[in-house]
Amino acid sequence: MKKRPQSAANPGETPACAKCGACSAVCPVYRVTGREYHTGRGKLHLLEKLDPATASAAYAEILSRCLLCGACSAVCSRKIPVAAQLAAARAELNRSAGERALMRHLVGDLLARPRLLEILAPLARRFNSAPIPADSGLNLRLGLPPQPPARPEKPGEPAMASSTTTPYLFAGCYGTYLDPAIGQAVQSLLGKVGLEPPQRATGWGCCGLAAHSAGRLNEARRLARRNIAAHPGPAPIVVSCASCAAHLSHYPQLLADDEQWRPKAEEFAGRIKEFSLFLQENSADRPLSPASGQGPEAGPRLKILYHDPCHLRFMLPITKPPRELLAALPQIELVELPQGPRCCGHGGLFNLAHPADAEAILAELAAECRQSGAEIVTNTCSGCLLHWQKAAARQLVPARVLHLAILLDRLTSSRRS
Repeated sequence: MKKRPQSAANPGETPACAKCGACSAVCPVYRVTGREYHTGRGKLHLLEKLDPATASAAYAEILSRCLLCGACSAVCSRKIPVAAQLAAARAELNRSAGERALMRHLVGDLLARPRLLEILAPLARRFNSAPIPADSGLNLRLGLPPQPPARPEKPGEPAMASSTTTPYLFAGCYGTYLDPAIGQAVQSLLGKVGLEPPQRATGWGCCGLAAHSAGRLNEARRLARRNIAAHPGPAPIVVSCASCAAHLSHYPQLLADDEQWRPKAEEFAGRIKEFSLFLQENSADRPLSPASGQGPEAGPRLKILYHDPCHLRFMLPITKPPRELLAALPQIELVELPQGPRCCGHGGLFNLAHPADAEAILAELAAECRQSGAEIVTNTCSGCLLHWQKAAARQLVPARVLHLAILLDRLTSSRRS
């Protein structure tokens, strides 16, 4: 196998790995496999020596065994963008990587076709509620949220904007098709702090993170251009999914070589507002207040664990606003994981390609959640929510799982006159 060209191994001007091993201590995959080539250091070494364009099945498998969570780059003294280099390497693979390549391919295609997803989602929900055996792996694989309202909002039905500064709402595929209550909660919360209802864009699509993670860069760029075109004007774009927010903010890097779209991507990324940060910034003069019966006199405080999505913790990073929004409510006791924040193991399509690794990472997280005594687990990443729901369904955690927007909306009062 020929050596990989240096320009392909290190796109742009990136420093060489110092081989210090700091990435090993934070890599979720290495924690459960113990294999050096699963660390950021190990993968970078392979990229220096071998060309993914002529990869063997074993090499392709190694490159696929990464959550692209960004933990390694966060602790790297040289800040090497390991996830970006792996995504570029996956684009060069001459074969689909992973133990379940066909499933990865199908899921990637599905996310790129929102109209198809809109048709299939109700069927999946109906199938999930069918009387199948309780121990069937299908229950865990689907891991879908409860049945949404009968008439969920669709991306082809935008709200009327009163001005060009009215925020857009980007709820993503999960929050639009599978759990529209998320978008409804965001709209309600913005109203409670005195903002106008957000507008829904027409013509939007998947953020493209799944395609990017699978190395399908042309598809990811196509989706980026589509979303940029679908959100014209100066209005902020409030994103309710942490992973979507991180990837939408990444569009300037994704389109860096496109002279026509790079300036548009930079302007677009500057308007991306992750939901919790946007809500906190706009609630300073009109803070959320406890709902009736949810004040300090309501009894024992709810123990709530806010789980940091990796994309929010490492890519943006945003960790304080969600906790500050929760801590401001007197009926809540925030608890933390005993050993600090950690990945849930979902990783977009990683859990489909490597279910055993994903399950092992989730089991470690669930054990720490039980130690925390949490009664409710909250998060803003669609993938994390699906994995937490799986843990709850399997009774690995004795806690309810709710998107942060839904939780805050339930615990706070209606908009004051």
